[in-house]
Amino acid sequence: PLARQFLAARGIRPDGYRRVAIFDYDDETKVYLERTQGLERMNGLTRGPIRLWRWSHRWFKPQQQEEFRVDVTPAGEVVGFDHEIPEAVPGANLEPAPARQIAEKFLRETMKCDLAGLEFVETQTQKRPARTDHAFTWKQTSVNLGDGSLRIAVGVDGDQVVGYREYVRLPEQWTRDYEKLRSRNQSAQLVAEVFFILLSGAMLIVLVRRLRDRDVPLRLSVGFGLVAAVLYFLGQLNNLPLVEFYYRTTDSYASFLASYVRDGVLVALGVGAWVLFLVAGSEPVYREHYPG
Repeated sequence: PLARQFLAARGIRPDGYRRVAIFDYDDETKVYLERTQGLERMNGLTRGPIRLWRWSHRWFKPQQQEEFRVDVTPAGEVVGFDHEIPEAVPGANLEPAPARQIAEKFLRETMKCDLAGLEFVETQTQKRPARTDHAFTWKQTSVNLGDGSLRIAVGVDGDQVVGYREYVRLPEQWTRDYEKLRSRNQSAQLVAEVFFILLSGAMLIVLVRRLRDRDVPLRLSVGFGLVAAVLYFLGQLNNLPLVEFYYRTTDSYASFLASYVRDGVLVALGVGAWVLFLVAGSEPVYREHYPG
């Protein structure tokens, strides 16, 4: 209801649109705050000026570019807004100065921002076929994040506000250092995968030998595989509302659902086959070493 009220105040009524919602946050920002500010200060920041956690509501129509999105915190504050307008839609061709006045009025009257606590950072302008779009960015001067900063961005397409975003701008050096850390994690994962492949090969050898000795409980293994496949597929169906949030409106909704179900079935069969292989290869050895 809060998101709908915000849209209604902007003259937008998303009747006839599909609505999906997810609980969302920026994971890289969360990691940055944890590692640079500490958990205690991060908890204080995310309860105050940095509103990291939010419910993202999206309204869309299949195969229509125009859509709406509103982010609302658990405390009921609107912290994000996006109105996707097709590039060919005509509008005003404003210069940056009057467009910025529209953005500042939106910040002051709609978002209740104190402009005195904001430092203007940059303007980005893009010419469309029948209008001019602008994006303005400010920095929150009252929030000290070291080399990082809390930013506010407002988008103005033609002469109407179509976007509002609060985000933490991460320092480039920290981003590079974090990418190096992730690369070491990925290298460790690669080593683990090599050992996993070797273990799977050894399991296959054991399975072939046990099959030759007719010491494999095939019915039990197939049963475990079927249960795993069914549970995985049900889990995929349960995740459909989350996946639907990222549905691309350039595709037909029917093809989106069909491809999702198809992929879910194929992956479920793969999971079932892996569990069958796991049980068939390990149960005889387990039974032999732990007969009790």
